[in-house]
Amino acid sequence: MKFLVPLACALAISTPLAAQTVEELQARLAAQKQINELLRERIRLLESDAASRAAGAETAPLRAIRPADAPRRAVDDPEEDRALERALVRRGNVVLGPYVAEIAPSLFWSHSGRDSTGSTDDLIGAALDARVGLPGGWMVGGRAPLLYRSVDGSGDNTGIGDVSVAVWKEITAQDGMLPSLVGSLRYTAPTGEDFSDTPVPLGSGSHRVRGQLSAVKSIDPIAFFGNVSYTHNFTRSFDGVEIDRSGIFGVGAGAALAVTPDISVSAGLNFAFAGETKIDGSKVSGSGITVGVVELGTGIVLSKDVFLNFTGAFGITDDSPDVTLGVSLPVRF
Repeated sequence: MKFLVPLACALAISTPLAAQTVEELQARLAAQKQINELLRERIRLLESDAASRAAGAETAPLRAIRPADAPRRAVDDPEEDRALERALVRRGNVVLGPYVAEIAPSLFWSHSGRDSTGSTDDLIGAALDARVGLPGGWMVGGRAPLLYRSVDGSGDNTGIGDVSVAVWKEITAQDGMLPSLVGSLRYTAPTGEDFSDTPVPLGSGSHRVRGQLSAVKSIDPIAFFGNVSYTHNFTRSFDGVEIDRSGIFGVGAGAALAVTPDISVSAGLNFAFAGETKIDGSKVSGSGITVGVVELGTGIVLSKDVFLNFTGAFGITDDSPDVTLGVSLPVRF
């Protein structure tokens, strides 16, 4: 056995590895260890960067389309030009951004078939609607119509209709499953000729105030909306006779779809219920009405500041107009 050790040493010395000193081997091992550490660190950095990029790619689109963003686009971004938000602004479901102004000229036509009086009623009108967004989620506006009305058997009439002013307030923005809420209050003055002036009236003949609460829930590319309203008609005296029209309760719901960023379509169902009118405290039998209409609409963004909106409504109750068609051209400043 004691001869094996010198033999092993001799064989080791005869190999190239044996020519290296212990110090050289230790230096090479230390250098290799440093290289390995650098490679591992580089791999960790690459993996971390890849994970960050993947996370960014997953979350960026979600930030762009998450539902909570949708109802506030028209509020927070004065440059917002999506057809869906423009349509919601026209409905009063969304307010304009601060100091954004919008003027909307419009044309409309309404036709009612033969009723209990055996006459048809056609109304052609043009209106100018103006709105301005204010800080804090407020918006103010007004509307003035010019009307031509023809009633079979009674004649026709042309003139200014009832002028109105309104204020809107965004109560809450959409948050998760909760919809956005907008409240509004509109006052309408009896500026149009009424039944006391002509057999073909252009106005209601009474001062009115309407309060409305609108809700919008957006899940891109669809926005669901609904509203409830109440209109109070102030009592009026005519030749010593007190006329007290019933209040009007309204409810409606529908949805708007963004076909493309520049085109939207909408559909809704609206009802209005009015009780019987009182004359000197006595109810007039049969004077209550129920109006129900199916409403369809299409909106097209023509440019950054110009929006073209088409609407159509079709009556589904006896007290409703048979058909109403309209077109408006809101322009923003």
